[in-house]
Amino acid sequence: MNEYRAVGLLRSALLIFTAATSLSLSSAHETNSFDVPLALPAVGEAKLRIIAPDLLELTLVTTKGVPPARPTQWNFVAANFQYALPSPAKFTVKADQNTISVSSVGFKRRPMYAAFRKRDLRLINQLYLRLSQPVQDWQTVEVTNPDGTLWQASTHFHARREPNQFTPTIHVNQSGYMPGYSKMAMVGYYLGTFGELDVPAGNGFKLLDGSDNVVFQGNLTQRADRGYMFSPTPYQKVYVADFSSFNTPGVYRIQVPGLGTSYPFRIDEGVAALYARTYALGLYHQRCGESNELPFTRHVHEACHTAQVEVPLSSYSAVNTALANFSADYANNPRHTAPRMNSVSASLYPFVRTGRIDVSGGHHDAGDYSKYTINSAQLAHSLIFAVDSYEGVAGLDNLGLPESGDGVSDLLQEAKWETDFLAKMQDDDGGFYFLVYPRNRSYEDNVLPDRGDPQVVFPKNTAATAAAVAALAQAASSPKFKQHYPQAAADYLQKARKGWDFLQSAFSRFGRDGAYQKISHYGNEFMHDDEVAWAAAELYLATGERQYEEELIYRFDPTSRSTLAQGWIRLWEGYGAAIRSYAFGARSGRVAAGALNSTFLNKCLTELNGAAGEQLRFSRDTAYGTSFPDPNKTFHTAGWYFSVNQTYEIATAAQLEMQNDYIPTMLLNMNYEGGCNPHNVSFLTGIGNKRQREMVHQYATNDRRILPPSGLPLGSIQRTYQADLPLYPGTELSGMTFPHDHATSAPHAPYDVWGDAYNLTTEFVNPQQGRSLAAMAYLMAKTSLKTQPWRTSTATINFSKQSVAIGESSTATLDLGSLPAANAQIVWEGRSHEPAVGPQYAITPSFIGRYWVEAEALLPDGRRVSAVAELGSGAVAPTITPLSNYGMRVSGTTGQAYVIEASEDLLDWIPVFNGIFTTAPFDWTDEEAVGARVRFYRLVSGL
Repeated sequence: MNEYRAVGLLRSALLIFTAATSLSLSSAHETNSFDVPLALPAVGEAKLRIIAPDLLELTLVTTKGVPPARPTQWNFVAANFQYALPSPAKFTVKADQNTISVSSVGFKRRPMYAAFRKRDLRLINQLYLRLSQPVQDWQTVEVTNPDGTLWQASTHFHARREPNQFTPTIHVNQSGYMPGYSKMAMVGYYLGTFGELDVPAGNGFKLLDGSDNVVFQGNLTQRADRGYMFSPTPYQKVYVADFSSFNTPGVYRIQVPGLGTSYPFRIDEGVAALYARTYALGLYHQRCGESNELPFTRHVHEACHTAQVEVPLSSYSAVNTALANFSADYANNPRHTAPRMNSVSASLYPFVRTGRIDVSGGHHDAGDYSKYTINSAQLAHSLIFAVDSYEGVAGLDNLGLPESGDGVSDLLQEAKWETDFLAKMQDDDGGFYFLVYPRNRSYEDNVLPDRGDPQVVFPKNTAATAAAVAALAQAASSPKFKQHYPQAAADYLQKARKGWDFLQSAFSRFGRDGAYQKISHYGNEFMHDDEVAWAAAELYLATGERQYEEELIYRFDPTSRSTLAQGWIRLWEGYGAAIRSYAFGARSGRVAAGALNSTFLNKCLTELNGAAGEQLRFSRDTAYGTSFPDPNKTFHTAGWYFSVNQTYEIATAAQLEMQNDYIPTMLLNMNYEGGCNPHNVSFLTGIGNKRQREMVHQYATNDRRILPPSGLPLGSIQRTYQADLPLYPGTELSGMTFPHDHATSAPHAPYDVWGDAYNLTTEFVNPQQGRSLAAMAYLMAKTSLKTQPWRTSTATINFSKQSVAIGESSTATLDLGSLPAANAQIVWEGRSHEPAVGPQYAITPSFIGRYWVEAEALLPDGRRVSAVAELGSGAVAPTITPLSNYGMRVSGTTGQAYVIEASEDLLDWIPVFNGIFTTAPFDWTDEEAVGARVRFYRLVSGL
């Protein structure tokens, strides 16, 4: 037993040593993918965890064929979701040499991973065995199935119980916590048919340092969820480990005696800066009309969508089809009395400009490459408002963007990237185009942005025009914007006035309601009412002209329930922007204090404080601390729910009067997004130990990498999976969940409803990015990191061998120059290799060709730098080699050319072919992307 203790202490020491360099989790008693950061367990992998002394978790990764096929292993669930679990007698459990009987069996199952481009479905199946007596520390447990009906002899379930073993039951912010602020971890676990884990709360918790010394200990406090109406009520056995009073920087883990220890995490002042800089990088990744470049990012591309776009003619069938689809439900709104916008010619506001126009710039709206005027306006508002109104944010010029270090707020410059685009979207009559969109199809879903489609603008409508008027007027009157960009501010105000005149003309011609034509759901909740209110507010603050204020006050009551989206959502889009801007009109220096209507101002302030108070209540009523709205609990889902996005209203109210719960609630939401959730998954790309791979993002779907670009938020609470995905027909994915997400009694626990899969209800839009960046920038500005100089640095990848033969390995390391490499989390990717975390990365070529290797280093304060290099492999044969040896085939001919099909980008193979084949070098032309990284090339000589 002493020997076992020594081994366990050595393992713990190694874990903390690894955490100090990369915050990764080293392997436990048996190494497999479940214990390796960023790894994706393969079909057939198995894992035994000792969840509690009397509770074992057996995990097996399985798959299934295309429907109607069903899983071939551990398929205990019938088509009608009735289930029959194995008898306890099916299992033999031994702790060392002592046999322990199984008293009961539980089960849960979900799709763990479903690749979008190539069918790859992995189901995570978990059996729970309740034991008749507890396993003791340092005992080795083995579970067998004597009759061989549950798993093959080659599958092993064994583990040693260690006091400091990793446990998935303890949830922490994997990026860390800040000294001087609240620090909370959550303890709880969903066990499928067993319900919730009985947490040994009486044992309290301990904070362990890198040597497994106990540096702090405290009690566990129950945090039961409130608001769900089904039975049994979920998340009633979640507990909080509050270590807010411990502030010593370092790397730590939470231990709960009887359960084990959490992922390692830091206590570090740089955590808020890490989030702010990561969100800023995400917006950089969304920029349109500009390249993404090293060393700011490894997810590079050339400047995209720089060509002029077309003003569509009435004959553009794809545009007409899209308009008809977007507006199909227009009649559901009895106020929509205008003609349906089902074609270009149906627009009340014909295009004035014709031919081609320049609308470059801005940010891609979401996972696609389109640009929506209404969302662009909201993004600009979120950032400019924060610069003008959030304490310290205007001074942040160190977020790691190309503009950082030039003396201008990084948030302001990101906003100007958007407002410059908005200014280009105005037609000569003053109206603003609704959207920039592909000319011939809905989405550019199989190309990178710099090889994107020809695009068009969509017709104007009053909602888009009013939103653009508001955002441009806000920029024109922003003290910080005028300071740095006086000419642009003047130009924007002129455009805003012209847009307002367009609106008044439209209302005069068609009536207030009759002037609005729905194009899509954007801006449709209140037709154009909220955007017009916002435009009036901003024009008043920009000009001081009472006509705008009178329009605002006459038509908008900030405290009326009729202005709440879906009957309960406060500060919706244009209404919210109008309230914020008016409430802070004097505070931001845009107008004198006496220039504001006191009654209307007080209503705005009441609504701002009410919205923040609601987010506090949502957080208090949610077991894991995220501000999940209780109205959504009726449906067990929010859809498009982003935890940090919820904190924008709290940050806003904090500028009025700080409340004790404001910052702790912001941090709870940040923690949830950073891994303090039931899955221990980061829902912001580019941070954490456990990360999602699949997301709704065209760049991520089409680039050469497995991991998506950093800084993109992922929806974190959604009910079930998207139906009718191309490779997963019907409800295949949701049909594999058990307990079922839609069961009327004891459904799958709602915060545990997640899978690494393409799901439109988890797709972000850029206003959510902007709000999240603003909130995290506000927290960063409260730390000393607000003055830390940072733009970027250079890093270099070095190989132990510059060229290796097939089957040999070369080890890559990253030279960070003057940056402190010892504290960096280094993420690696390489061609035909899985991503990994650590100071080194082994590359073992399996075919002849160029092997790209990429590294992204993240410091605890969010400074990030990337590098790319190539490794050559092997000598090539001097004679013709069959294409099948390289995973290729000749799939046809066209004219004098062959069509070559391969599963990888053939650009990497051109020099290889030129060496393999004895004929003249090939001339490669006419590239086309189809399917999963599949490209066709026509060669006009060779073979």
